[in-house]
Amino acid sequence: MKFIPLESFDQINSLLEAVEAQGCLLTIRLEAFTCRNTKEEKELASAITQNMMKLQSTPPITPSPIVVQSQDGTFPLVETLPPPLVLGASAFSHEMPYTPDVNERLIYFAAALNSIYSEDGYDFSVLTENDFVCLNEEQVKGEVQIYLQSLPDVCGPAVQHFWEAIFELVLDAAQGCEYYEFRSQSDPRAENSLFSHHYFLYNKRQKAVVSLVVFGEGNMYRGDDGYMPLETLQYAFEDDTDSSGRYASSPEPEDIEFSGKNRDFYGF
Repeated sequence: MKFIPLESFDQINSLLEAVEAQGCLLTIRLEAFTCRNTKEEKELASAITQNMMKLQSTPPITPSPIVVQSQDGTFPLVETLPPPLVLGASAFSHEMPYTPDVNERLIYFAAALNSIYSEDGYDFSVLTENDFVCLNEEQVKGEVQIYLQSLPDVCGPAVQHFWEAIFELVLDAAQGCEYYEFRSQSDPRAENSLFSHHYFLYNKRQKAVVSLVVFGEGNMYRGDDGYMPLETLQYAFEDDTDSSGRYASSPEPEDIEFSGKNRDFYGF
């Protein structure tokens, strides 16, 4: 897999980075990759296969029998026991069958994630098909469009050419594009974001995959609700002992709970 530098994606990413929308700093980012069986993909495929074999060979963990004391003082076993738990999977999960196409797709998605988060030291060779949910084109476009429509006018050029830029590479569903969302507990953005969605648009015929990430971060200059803690307020003068040095919109200590730096802006 190889990263594809696209000027259209770069222009869109530059306009859709940390934009104030949806009550947070919203970022929508596109990245494109070729789907080639390189040495790295072969090594990743081997690692994924080994991990799958470990999961399949792990013996079930049988829970301790449930016993209930009867009236005669004995402890007969209760026949109705919960299903055995298996390491690495839910007791009630239904895994998708691993066909050659599924394996290939999983390898490309894991390789793309390794490339995106390479500097953070993540290893996505432990992923399975259950970490990706198949969606249709209408679902993905509808979900992403909600965020696009909430952006300010300055982002207009990026919004206008957003889907056009994507479909130039992977086409649409009618021409073989498949849509997936990465839903895993190992999502790197889940911990530090207010929300995050990571979609993959994959076209086997085009030998290309597009990573589409949408995430929101809290504004460090104010609370997520528009309020600003007193300790983060800036002062107009170096001598912060002088009350005249505070900005006019800064709250008095006793009013912190009911006021904030952007109080007037938000209509309070």
